[in-house]
Amino acid sequence: MNSFNKRIYEMLVRVLAFWTTYRDLIGKDSLADQLFQQLDAACQKLAKHGTLQASGKAAVRLSAGERAAARQSLVNQLETICRTAVGMGLKQFWMPRERSDQAFVQAGETFPERLMPLKKQFVENHLPEDFIEKLVAATETLNRSLKDEAFSMGKQLAATSTIDQVQSEALATLSRLDPILENMLSGNPPVRSVWDSARRVERARRSAKPPQKEQPKAPPSPPPPPPPASTEHPASSHT
Repeated sequence: MNSFNKRIYEMLVRVLAFWTTYRDLIGKDSLADQLFQQLDAACQKLAKHGTLQASGKAAVRLSAGERAAARQSLVNQLETICRTAVGMGLKQFWMPRERSDQAFVQAGETFPERLMPLKKQFVENHLPEDFIEKLVAATETLNRSLKDEAFSMGKQLAATSTIDQVQSEALATLSRLDPILENMLSGNPPVRSVWDSARRVERARRSAKPPQKEQPKAPPSPPPPPPPASTEHPASSHT
């Protein structure tokens, strides 16, 4: 959940705590009680999909790291094959112009069929005996990591969409509950203040700014030098 969604969720938790504390006052199975029950179900959904969203986000980060490693492995093998092919005078092995993961996968899928008839020549140029098998494995690894990342991203987006929908429904339920509680608690200021406190959505916390370092003061200017001594001698008096 983002910061706003978390603050909405925390507000709902406080509202449900109020419901638990003052349920006798609210009246079991009353209209207000039924609305609180709807909020309880919404809060449980938010908790569940918040967990799914967080796990999906973590899975996306993990998949992205695996994808980067798989891509580098495949690119290294493709570049080795293409460089060796140039030295052999072969013109059918080139790196894809588009430097995308899908382009590398496509190259990794098309190279083996063209390499098989030429395997002996490539091995004679000091490529390992199983270089084609390694290429196939690297291609499959990258392709699988792309699918895993897309799946994890889909789970994360689905959870986010559900959170937004459930939160919207919960806020609509609260808008129905607010006037009922206002009327119910009009003659009970202490409980009304508890409700107002529970119902309030906290403001986002601002991060404290780091203290600014004081700029070093310029050293004081040196005193001006004394005036040069006069070289003239006072005139002597004659009698």
